[in-house]
Amino acid sequence: MRVYKKFLKGLLACNIAFVIIVAGMGYQRERGTKDIAEALNNLNSANEITNKEVARRDVKKVIPVGKTVGIYVNTNGILVIDTGEVTDMNGQTCTPARNKLMPGDYIIKLNGEKVKSKKQLVKNITECDGDPLVFSVERNGQQTDVSVEPVETDMNIYKVGIWVRDDLQGLGTITYVDGTKFGALGHSINDADTGEMLDVSGGQLYEADIFGVERGKAGNPGVIEGIISYDTENVVGNVNKNSLYGIFGQITDDFAESISNEEAMEIADPDEVKKGTAYIQSYVSGEKETYEIEIVNIHHNEYGDAEMEICVTDENLIKQTGGIIQGMSGSPIIQNRKIVGAVTHVFVENPTRGYGIFVQEMMEK
Repeated sequence: MRVYKKFLKGLLACNIAFVIIVAGMGYQRERGTKDIAEALNNLNSANEITNKEVARRDVKKVIPVGKTVGIYVNTNGILVIDTGEVTDMNGQTCTPARNKLMPGDYIIKLNGEKVKSKKQLVKNITECDGDPLVFSVERNGQQTDVSVEPVETDMNIYKVGIWVRDDLQGLGTITYVDGTKFGALGHSINDADTGEMLDVSGGQLYEADIFGVERGKAGNPGVIEGIISYDTENVVGNVNKNSLYGIFGQITDDFAESISNEEAMEIADPDEVKKGTAYIQSYVSGEKETYEIEIVNIHHNEYGDAEMEICVTDENLIKQTGGIIQGMSGSPIIQNRKIVGAVTHVFVENPTRGYGIFVQEMMEK
């Protein structure tokens, strides 16, 4: 009997010990779970902080410029502007190229020989001895050959009745510099006669001496008046792309040095841009100035891109230029110490109002 009682006491002690051990294991498991959860929580928080820190460090910054420059670009081929009439040696009016060569065609070759300039093309046509001319042209992205019979207009002088262009020049504004790269204009360079975006093979940016402005008024946009000296020492950048969103390329070392002390600004995300006060940075006065504007609306254009409708409110700029004038395209728009966009167009009937493209879209597209 005593042995049996001792056995029961021993069994009870084992059960109690087992319960204590299991309870302890459960506590450790619960504690461990809590520790793991807490550790994961801390890790997630740390990751969130780290990600924010990385995002903050990785924010893209560029230098807003606003400087007016001379722009010279070459077309990729010889651009046909239009066809017309010529008079032969007998006094007869002819239209040899009509309905064969089309406005917007780019002449790449003549009789299988590549033509690099308008001057070369005219010389080859003039001296063709009356032989049929085969123009290899790029039309709507496709290359095709077109045969044209030249007309003798004077002794051994031949013409086909076309107006062509192989370059374009004017004034515009550099929007930003990103390291050695620049973006300018905020819109494409289009041919003045055909209205088509030019297929550009290259070009240069030049220093420009601004000597005045023609103020804008309703129905007549104003223009910056300046002189461009197309000398090698005046080159400030090289153009390698013409797109719907501006012209792009590389700046020279000298120009990079001239803006090395300028403050770089963060690029605003389109969601950060709000209606309200903003500023245009421009050298239209000859010196770097900021002028107050109002972002009055944000909407999407025909290409599906977001754009800003802006209104010039700065009395100094209105007094000086009447608002937005030709040559100011590309002027950087700044809001809350961030570069948000670039001036692109002016309302013809109201030069104080115009449009701007978002700089993020300009850079990405």
